[in-house]
Amino acid sequence: MKKNERFRLFSNKIVAMIALLLLCTCGSHIKADSISPNVVQPPMLLHYDRPATVWMTSALPIGNGELGAMFFGGIEHEHIQFNEKTLWKGSTSSRGAYQSFGDLYIDFPEHDEVTNYRRELSLDNAIGKVSYDIDDVRYVREYFASSPDSMIIIRISTPKKKGKVTLSVCMETEHNVIQSVSSNFITFRGKFDILSYEAQACILNEGGVLISDNNRITVSNADAVTILLTAATNYTITSNDYLGESPQQLHERLSKRISNLSTKSYAELKHAHLTDYKPLFDRVKFSLDVPMPDMTTDKLVGLHTDNLYLDMLYFQYGRYLMLASSRGMNLPNNLQGIWNNNNMPPWECDIHTNINIQMNYWPAESTNLSECHLPFINYINTEALRENGSFRNLAASEGNRGWALKTQCNIFAYTDWNINRPANAWYCMHLWQHYAYTNDIIYLSKTAFPIMKATCEYWFDRLQEDPNTGKLIAPDEWSPEQGPWQDGVAYAQQLIWELFNQTLKAITVVDADPVFTAELKDKFAHLDNGLEIGSRGQIKEWKTDTEGLDNQSNQHRHLSHLIGLYPGNQISYHKDSLYADAAKITLTSRGDEGMGWSRAWKISCWARLFDGDHAYKLLKSALNLTDITIVSMNNQDGGVYENLLDAHPPFQIDGNFGATAGMSEMLIQSNMGFIRLLAALPSAWPAGSIDGLKTEGNFTLRLVWKNAKPVECSVYSGSGNRCVLYYPDIHIAKVMDNAGNRVDFEQMGKNKICFSTVKGQEYKIIFDMK
Repeated sequence: MKKNERFRLFSNKIVAMIALLLLCTCGSHIKADSISPNVVQPPMLLHYDRPATVWMTSALPIGNGELGAMFFGGIEHEHIQFNEKTLWKGSTSSRGAYQSFGDLYIDFPEHDEVTNYRRELSLDNAIGKVSYDIDDVRYVREYFASSPDSMIIIRISTPKKKGKVTLSVCMETEHNVIQSVSSNFITFRGKFDILSYEAQACILNEGGVLISDNNRITVSNADAVTILLTAATNYTITSNDYLGESPQQLHERLSKRISNLSTKSYAELKHAHLTDYKPLFDRVKFSLDVPMPDMTTDKLVGLHTDNLYLDMLYFQYGRYLMLASSRGMNLPNNLQGIWNNNNMPPWECDIHTNINIQMNYWPAESTNLSECHLPFINYINTEALRENGSFRNLAASEGNRGWALKTQCNIFAYTDWNINRPANAWYCMHLWQHYAYTNDIIYLSKTAFPIMKATCEYWFDRLQEDPNTGKLIAPDEWSPEQGPWQDGVAYAQQLIWELFNQTLKAITVVDADPVFTAELKDKFAHLDNGLEIGSRGQIKEWKTDTEGLDNQSNQHRHLSHLIGLYPGNQISYHKDSLYADAAKITLTSRGDEGMGWSRAWKISCWARLFDGDHAYKLLKSALNLTDITIVSMNNQDGGVYENLLDAHPPFQIDGNFGATAGMSEMLIQSNMGFIRLLAALPSAWPAGSIDGLKTEGNFTLRLVWKNAKPVECSVYSGSGNRCVLYYPDIHIAKVMDNAGNRVDFEQMGKNKICFSTVKGQEYKIIFDMK
């Protein structure tokens, strides 16, 4: 049987079975750490009534964690620009830049006059779609990036009509490559400073005639066409030279990948994609009790930002982008995730260490995507401990143990532009957070703790005694990206405090060298914690304000002296109102504008101060529609594009992730040793439900609220820890286990209750509504 004929063998029975399997998958427990779903979330859908015209502002992203694309939805001329996470110029001795892999074009002759055009991206299914009518024929295209098959898949069909698909396909790149077109394959390959790379496209027609020439493939009068597109480099992070295979081996790997898939039906490919993706995305459902509005997404974000559906959509968009850009290989997403159409992109699309790469992973744990955190964590694990690696060599060049890095990094661990020593402590916050949310002791012992220990040793060697206070301070540090380099700046001191504090917590779980433990305790006891109140009642950014920057009118985009508020845990009204009030003064003076990512950071900061309405104001500020695509440092230009990608500007994905993390903080917080329900609920969300958020202690929650008060809460215990719930003036009627049995609980003052849990059990908390 010819392989193309296999695509004709769809049967209604097979399709029905697949649909039934998907329905069962979506309606049952997704995995063991997910509580019973009952939150009804409307469809999460971006949709438009016209093709995209600008890559950055209107094209729509798909991705499988490594391989990504942006599709435009053009009618006569479709453009799919694609990327692969490791396609970098540069080396271990030069920064280089992340590169666009190439462009796939599909031409549709005589498709100029169409009606009922629609372009959409389903977050629920991670499938893009374009549809329109020509006379009585409905044309449908589908686009998705499959993680199990490592492939971008495009399907063009005319349901219920045969012989109506005529098109031509070509593939281009701006790089110097060798390209070939043969039979139904288009291939190009090339080489950069270190890496070899290759892309392959396979065109599979169902019926009709396929013809290839020297630069394109044409299909005439087919029933349907499926395009398989894959691309990769020979990069591997575990090798000393970052190479894992020869160019020929790379070619053979991609050829085998496509060969294996070309024998499968489109229904099989789509089913594999959905079976992989939906269990991850469906872990969290968020509803604000409003339907999907009857308007396109560009109109929604441009004219109706007060619509609550947009809040839900933007929250889930961050989770979608996380799944699309951070799975697979042990390499984190970059400044633009994996999507880039520019071979000289802003800031090289690098791994940027003074907020950006960290913000990219703020929502990973709380929004139940711990797996997506691992590419960043494993990258840290590899590079921080690499023998003769640049991070360790940088620390050694200063006479210190451990490791350090500068602000900008490429995928070969080359690091430059302003040493950013406290970033190693910031990275360690991610190592600890993954443990705090998963309680994976093996991970803590084998992966996180050795790096945390090495990082502490770096600061043991670097810290100096302040002659005025006797406290330990970090000499000659900065407050990104402004001000004088000075001893004991708040940015450094607060991050070192977080590092020492979390490492001491880790020591209570894993075996640690008693000599190291004793030194850590001593250093922590004598550490300047970076919290000092200034003349305006604010958190001081520098010990001495030599340049007059710590003033009421300074609205700098960075909040470096508020690390202890968020993402850190040192500043809280649960601890000390003096510093929490000072943080509020600082936030107020910084203002509500900023780059897209800066506005997103402020959402979480205000949420940590339990001011839901101000956090919500920042959320709406972050949703400010813009079309500016050039680099701007004007605070007024930040926001989002009509495709909801975050605008620094230009596009910078950290703002998407930061906003999703901020909305999670508005609903549930767990960083103070207990779970605070509706921690910063805005008045705009008086009723709603969230199902699947994770907390420290490895709990998964479902929470329903009405009239701005919780009415039902379910807690799934992933580790069997004691559960402590906080809500102001909490009144609980009863706690029940899976079997409906009452569970004893303790009232801890007027605001907390606690109860013991069993691993794998779910508990329902009934609130006393008196």
